[in-house]
Amino acid sequence: MTVKTKAFQDENILETAQAVMKRGPTCDHCLGRQLAHVSTGMTNDERGKLIRKMTGMKKVRGKCIVCGDIFDKLEDYADKASSRLGKIEFSTFLVGTVMSPGLVSSEESLWEDVGIEYCEPLKSELNRELGKLIYDRIKKEVSQERPDVLVMLNLKKERVELDVSSFFVKGCYRKLVRGIPQTKWEKYDETVEDIIASPFMLASGGSGHSLHAAGREDIDARCLGCRPFVLEIKEPRKRSLDLVKMGKDVAKSKKVEVSGLEPASKNDVIDVKSMRNDKSYSVVVSFEKPVKGIEKIKNITAVEQRTPSRVSHRRADLVRKRKVISLSWKKINNKKFELQIKGEAGLYIKELVTGDSGRTKPSFAEVLGNPAKVESLDVTRIWE
Repeated sequence: MTVKTKAFQDENILETAQAVMKRGPTCDHCLGRQLAHVSTGMTNDERGKLIRKMTGMKKVRGKCIVCGDIFDKLEDYADKASSRLGKIEFSTFLVGTVMSPGLVSSEESLWEDVGIEYCEPLKSELNRELGKLIYDRIKKEVSQERPDVLVMLNLKKERVELDVSSFFVKGCYRKLVRGIPQTKWEKYDETVEDIIASPFMLASGGSGHSLHAAGREDIDARCLGCRPFVLEIKEPRKRSLDLVKMGKDVAKSKKVEVSGLEPASKNDVIDVKSMRNDKSYSVVVSFEKPVKGIEKIKNITAVEQRTPSRVSHRRADLVRKRKVISLSWKKINNKKFELQIKGEAGLYIKELVTGDSGRTKPSFAEVLGNPAKVESLDVTRIWE
C-alpha cells in the first residue's frame, strides 16, 4: 500500500467516493475535488483517477454532471487570456471565476447528496488550474494581493475578461496660473488634473485618470508651494514610464509643474487624502476706506468659521474653529496691503479677510471696521 492510497482506506471516505460516482457521469477533477482534503501532494484530477482505480468503479460515459466538463475548456480559455495579456505591460496577475447559476446548482446538489467534509469548491480549483496554465504561457508571477491584472473567467458569459489595476504615481505640483480648477468642473475646459495626466495618458494608454491631492486651492488662486498628490491612471497598457520625462512634459504647459515623481500605491491615496497641512499665503487685500490701525489684525489668533457661502452648496454647514499662526503685512497704499498669513489646516483665508457677511468671526474687515476684498491669493507654502 502506497502513502497516497493509504489516505483513502477509511471506509467512510470510500463510501463518499462511491456515492459521488453513483450519481452519474463524474470527471476525475470533480471526484478528486470532493475528497481534496483527505490527502495532499496531488491534483484533484490525479486524486480522482487514483480513487477510481482503488474502488474498481469504471467511469460512466457522458458529460460530467457536476462541472459540465469545464476543465476540458481551460486550455482554450488560457490561450485567449494569454493573447489578451500579451497586449499590456504587467508584472503580476491573479485568476478569479464568475460561476454560472447552473454550475452553482450542480455543485450544491452534489454537496447535499454526499456532504462537504472533505471537499474543495469548484471555483477554487478553476482559479488554480487556469492560473497554472496561464503561467506556463506567460511566465508572470501570481500575486494574491494587488495583482496588476485580474483575469476573470466569466462562466455566465463564457469568456475571459481582464480587470487591469490602476497605475499610481505620487509627487507634488505647483499651479502657476489663475483661472483653472484642480479637478473636473463643467464650467472649465482645463484642469490641473488634465495638465498633469495628459503625458501619462499618452505614454500609458490608460482609459482614464483621477487626481487625489492634499487639499485644493481656489480656482482664482495660484499654488506656488508644492501640493502633494497621487495621480491614478486607470487600465494602463504600459506601466514602465519615464517619470523624469513625464515631469518635463507637464512643465511644457507653463501652467503646472510637478516634482518628486515616484511610483505609488492605493495606500498612498489614503495617506494624501488624510493630510492636514498648515499653509502659508500671500494675499493682496484692498479696503473700502483708508486703513487706520492695521496692527489690530495681529490680535486675531483664532476664528470661528461657518462654512463659507461660496462652498455651502457642496459642503456641510458647520462651524469650524481655526488658528491664525502668524501674520505680517506690507503697505502698498493707504487702502491696499499685501498680507503674509500662515494658517492652520482648513482655515478659509478669503473669509478671514472679508468676514463673509458675519459667517467668519472675527475677520480683518470686522476688526478694522472697514469692508475688504481679496484681489489676489497665492498659496506660498504647504507645511509638512
